[in-house]
Amino acid sequence: MRIVYYLPGPMSRGPLGPEELVRRGAYLTQAAFQSTELEVRESDVGPSSIESSAEEYLSIPATLEAAPRLEAEGFDAMIIGCFGDPGLAPTRELVGIPVIGPGQASALAAAQVGQRFAIITVVDEVVPAIRRQMRSYGLEGLVSDIRAVDVPVLELRERADEVLGTLELEAHAALQTGADTLILGCMTMGFLDVARALQDRIGVPVINPVLASLKAAESAISIGLCSSRQAYPRPRKTIDSLVS
Repeated sequence: MRIVYYLPGPMSRGPLGPEELVRRGAYLTQAAFQSTELEVRESDVGPSSIESSAEEYLSIPATLEAAPRLEAEGFDAMIIGCFGDPGLAPTRELVGIPVIGPGQASALAAAQVGQRFAIITVVDEVVPAIRRQMRSYGLEGLVSDIRAVDVPVLELRERADEVLGTLELEAHAALQTGADTLILGCMTMGFLDVARALQDRIGVPVINPVLASLKAAESAISIGLCSSRQAYPRPRKTIDSLVS
């Protein structure tokens, strides 16, 4: 099976550089089944990181244009590489392959192993957007808390030790609100590979959105699932190019 992890912005042009795409590809490949072929692609336009609803919306046109091309290349599933799942519904309308939103995949995974989950994300400005996101999935009632480590996306790697310490503090605070499961609410945070260490420290399941979305994609392919056309009907009209 072939899976594409699609970054909805030109991350390689930011401070992390092109090597970050290589690093993410290696991480995904190591975590995938042996029969899975992984590729990391990115948009040529849009924000290099997403920390607001406005940036989410700016990232969507390029994703919608890329999705049919990626399907035509032979990919069996597509992962949108942002926890906010920007453009998830319209992308599903345009292609016949499974399109996985990490935020949705993580929340559904958390619901399978616990009763109430908390999400710990990057900055406070993202919290309202995540709350709206969970509401749109009908999962808001399972959310006990949404907190932030107050570190921007593109600074997470260089401040990884600090982030893990803050995650532990925020996790303990989230448990006091009734959470029995935690979700890392950022893909870059997921690629820090700290979920298991945090899980060992706090004693409850911690969902890594990178792995949750990867395994959701592999599962969908292996059991022959794709998006329902009742839920995500193909547009009747031809969709013109969305990106100049």
